[in-house]
Order: sequence, then structure tokens, then C-alpha cells
Amino acid sequence: MIHLPVEPITPRFGARIPIDRHTLLQPGVPEACLSLLDRYGVLVFPKIGVSDREQAQFSERLGVRVGSKFATPGASESDDLGIYPVTLDPERAKFVDYVKSSEQWHMDGTTYRVPPKATMLRCVVPPNEGGDTGFADLFSAFADLPAERKEALMPLRVVHSAATANLRAFPNPSVYDLKRWLDNGPPTEQPLVWRQADGRCSLVIGSTADHIVGMDLEAGRALLAELLEWCTQERYLLRHRWQEGDLVVWNNPGTLHRAYPYRADSGRLMHRTTVMGVEAFDADPVQAEEVEA
Repeated sequence: MIHLPVEPITPRFGARIPIDRHTLLQPGVPEACLSLLDRYGVLVFPKIGVSDREQAQFSERLGVRVGSKFATPGASESDDLGIYPVTLDPERAKFVDYVKSSEQWHMDGTTYRVPPKATMLRCVVPPNEGGDTGFADLFSAFADLPAERKEALMPLRVVHSAATANLRAFPNPSVYDLKRWLDNGPPTEQPLVWRQADGRCSLVIGSTADHIVGMDLEAGRALLAELLEWCTQERYLLRHRWQEGDLVVWNNPGTLHRAYPYRADSGRLMHRTTVMGVEAFDADPVQAEEVEA
């Protein structure tokens, strides 16, 4: 069994794994990292300095790597490797609206049947100001709710959409942009409480959550805001300040994340890869080959 150096950031959430790039892809290491990801939720590999190809290979060792829907196959090696550039620089950004809206707390894939298992960011250029990334521990936040509150939340269902998130940052979209948001992340109903295969539960909330099915619109939105405030209390948070070469991977089904604001001229450039999950929001675990990209 592989034993990696592990430095817990808090007792329940987050860990630093201080290894070098040559160790990351050694036999057994990615598998050990996957186990640690389930245990700690967020793994930080400080200044590990992997290449795009090594990041893609590590993603593939964690599961099924999924290319970005905004990539153009063959346009560049990064596109072919499933690398998505996260930046506000209009010369490099694929779609600035999606990047800007990521400054709100969110979970990836809330309009999919099966959301990503893990998301990975590598710091290519650190921001000269701002641009930290925050993480919130959804498993601990749900576990700490009173039993009667958990029971009341269990049957509720929520409608999510990409437009809901983007309208928070861009309230006056063009017809083209609104259609693009609805095509890329159409309104999708999900359970509010996601009970996962290992028995843990997380709340499926965040910026994409529009309303609660069957509840008065304003009352439902007030409940969603209350739950988001609960899950993003300081005791459930990590905030990572980026240094060049840092690699961070998080367990998407149990984690909210957000970027803290930064300017377009800050220089901030992250390369993102995504590992598909095998658990549907509304079903038993499925095989990776059944997942629709």
C-alpha cells in the first residue's frame, strides 16, 4: 500500500500532499490520492508544477477524464487534453460569463444526471491580487444539521440551471447568450438532499439553484439562501491562495467552491480538468461507460 505524506488543513476538511511531479503518476499514487480525496474533500499539491499532459494523465488515473464542452478538438493540444483555461483575460477566456459567475458558490454539474466526481485546477499564472479559491464542506455541514431539519429537507426537490447562475452576474443578457446558457445547462430538477453510495449526504445547492418544486417561489428561494449561508459558515470553509505550480483537486459531490473576485488584468490563469462521476443524483451508482458526457 502506498503511504503519502498528508498534512491535514483542518481536522475534517482539506489536506496538503507535498510530493513532486515525478511521484504523482507513480503506480498506486493516483489511487491513494483518490482515497484521500474521499477522506479530506480537497487535496492541495503545493507548487508541484505538472505539465498540461501530466495533469490530464493524473485526471485519467482518477477516473474518466471529460473534455470541456467549450473546447474545439484539434484546435490545440490543451483542447485535446481536456484542458479548460480559467481566466478573465478576453484574449484567452472561452466564455467570460461562465468564469465570472464562478465567483458565486456552486457545485459543478448540477444540470447533469451524473455530475463530475472531481474537478482539478492548476495555477499557471497566479493573480497579482485577489483570485483565491474557496471551498465549503457540504458533508460536514449536512451532518451538523438537527435531525428534524434533515428529515424535513429530504423530500424536497430543486430546479437548477446555468441561466440562474449567470443571471446573477449578468442580469441583462443578449438573446444569444440566454439561449446559450439554456442549451448548455437547461433547467433540471434534482433532489435537495443527495444521499450518496457511502451513506454521506450533501445539499445540492449553490448559484445554479433557482427554486424549490411545489413551494412558494420566494419562500423556496429564502430557504435555499438560508441553507447556502449555513453551508458556507467559516467552520466549513477553506480558502486557497494560489502560487505558481499549485495543483488542487476537490471531491465535487461533497464540496461547494468559488473564486474570490479578481481583475481581468490580474494575470490569473488556471488550467482545469474534470473527472466524471459514477453516481447519479437520482439513482444508484452507474458504470462510467453509461455516463453521458
